[in-house]
Amino acid sequence: MGTSSWGSPSSRPASFVLSLGPSLLAGLLDTTSPVVAGAMAFVMFLTATGAQFAVQRLDRRTILLAGAVSTTIGMGALIAAVRASSVPLLVAAALLAGAGQGMGQLGGLSLLNSSVPPSRLAEANAALNVGGYVPAGVLPVTAGYLSDVVGLTAGATVFGAVLMALALVGGLVVRAGPPSAQRKEA
Repeated sequence: MGTSSWGSPSSRPASFVLSLGPSLLAGLLDTTSPVVAGAMAFVMFLTATGAQFAVQRLDRRTILLAGAVSTTIGMGALIAAVRASSVPLLVAAALLAGAGQGMGQLGGLSLLNSSVPPSRLAEANAALNVGGYVPAGVLPVTAGYLSDVVGLTAGATVFGAVLMALALVGGLVVRAGPPSAQRKEA
C-alpha cells in the first residue's frame, strides 16, 4: 500500500476516555455516574467531529501535525490530571484527545483517498482501521491491568506517556516525510 507510515491510527488517544475515563472520574469526582462518564465521551467525540470540520481545508501535513500536537498535549494534560486530581485537566485531556483523534482520522483517510488506487481503497481503509483499533483496545486493557498492580495514577501515567511518545514519533514521521506525499487534492 505504501502509505502506512503516513496514516496515523487515530483512535488510541480517545481510548483513554472510553476505558479509563470512568475510573478516573470516579476517583477524581468520587462518583460512579455513567452519565458523567458518558458526557465526557460525548464531548470528546463532538470535539473530534468539530476538529474535522475546522481543519478540512488545510493540507494533510498540517492536519496530521496538528493532530499529533493535540494528542501530545492531551496526554500531558491526562498525566497532569491524574497526578493533581484535577477534573478540569481531565476534561481538557478528553477535548484534546478528541481533537487529535478527529484530525488524525481525517488526515489518514484523506491520504488513503489520494494515494491508494480505487480498487484497493477498501483494503487500505480496513488496514488503517485495524492499525488504529487494535492498539486502541490493547493499550487501555494493558493500562487497566497495570493500574490493578501499581494503582490508577501510575497506570494512567504510563498510558499517557506511551501515547504521548507515539504521537511525538508520528508527528516527527509526518514532518520528515516528502512534501509531495502530503499535498491535498483539490
